[in-house]
Amino acid sequence: MHKITHIAPGSIGESLGLAAGDFLLEIDGQAVGDVFDYRMGVQSEALTVLVEKSGGELWELDIEKDADEDLGLTFATALMDEVRLCRNRCIFCFVDQQPPGLRGSLYVKDDDPRLSFLHGNYVTLTNIDEGEVARLIRHRLSPLRISVHTVEAGLRARMMGNAHAGRLTDALARFNQAGMQMHFQAVICKGYNDGAELEETIAGLLAFRPGALSLAIVPAGLTGHRRGLAALEAFAPEDAREVIARVDRWREKCRARYGTSFVFAADEWYILAGMDLPGYTYYEDFPQLDNGVGLCALFEEEFVGHCPTPRKLLKKLDQNFTMGIVTGVAAYGFMCALAGRFEGWHPGVRIKVFEIRNDFFGASVTVSGLLTGGDVIQQLRGQCQGLDVLFLPHNAFRAGTETMLDGVTRGEVEAALGVAVRIGSAQGEAFYRELIAE
Repeated sequence: MHKITHIAPGSIGESLGLAAGDFLLEIDGQAVGDVFDYRMGVQSEALTVLVEKSGGELWELDIEKDADEDLGLTFATALMDEVRLCRNRCIFCFVDQQPPGLRGSLYVKDDDPRLSFLHGNYVTLTNIDEGEVARLIRHRLSPLRISVHTVEAGLRARMMGNAHAGRLTDALARFNQAGMQMHFQAVICKGYNDGAELEETIAGLLAFRPGALSLAIVPAGLTGHRRGLAALEAFAPEDAREVIARVDRWREKCRARYGTSFVFAADEWYILAGMDLPGYTYYEDFPQLDNGVGLCALFEEEFVGHCPTPRKLLKKLDQNFTMGIVTGVAAYGFMCALAGRFEGWHPGVRIKVFEIRNDFFGASVTVSGLLTGGDVIQQLRGQCQGLDVLFLPHNAFRAGTETMLDGVTRGEVEAALGVAVRIGSAQGEAFYRELIAE
């Protein structure tokens, strides 16, 4: 049974007399296991719902509605079930590379296909049984986002520390046959699944077209806290250039055969290689945005291309005004270029871009989403004189909060640095408007 915690005003649930504290038991005589069973069940235009009222009385309700009309019920948990945890021991797992002392949730490894469907999480399919594979097919849940890494069974099992990991392609074939759509990622570890193995992975996943929609090639993230873990070597610039070259050859083949590039190299490869980031059109319809692939190109397009004529917006921008923007090492050059364009549009404004080295996780971690408040404070102390405002990256904060990974809050950064601190939007157009509003 699933406890109802809220009834949307004006909803079908409210009109039926349901209330917070009631329990949903069945839909059309079938027990509701989780959010997927619920969502599939309520798609019918006519259904029977069995509810246990908070006082213990059973109500059987016959409902007629539009197929796309919801009942307006909210439950105690989003999944209506416990999150399924990961039993893998991947050699590149970022959770295993974190320092001690963080909040407990940062050490939890989930591997739940329902989160893949609902929130774009990537899953390995190694932590579900045959019954769950069959249920995914029965419900036609797609698109799924699947962590592949390699299609070679023995190598996948070794990289993921799970003997069941080699069974992947059977499930992919069944998903494809069922008409389900799939996006893939391959986290690349030097000496394991790069080189010829990478090419085999790309070719192997193309066998599951048309269900196979896209593949992101991502370098493994290595922190300074890999004690007791497999020895992994960091990629050098020449390695990154080789990966890009291999990906580009496959993109050309795929465009000629399928009309889509299919495979996309993550931004980190270009930054490591010392190459310019691809332009907006490289990413087509941005199928791997949930994986962070193409974020810079989309941000720039929104920042530059979707904004009104800049000089007509606010007279305040003609006055002397100095802003600071915090970013990681990887995006520093990119943000400097955007800041320069903004200053050109608004001659009265100055922008200082601050490149923050990640001492918390280690210097090899360069993305802005893993910056900590402690590093920002330590490296910017005494550097903010003359700033009117300092922007911190949105993705460095826990969703829906003003708290960074190390527990430091926006307000604490503001107090320590003695400057007004804002959380900048992750959307280019919104961030532009935040800058001009200051």
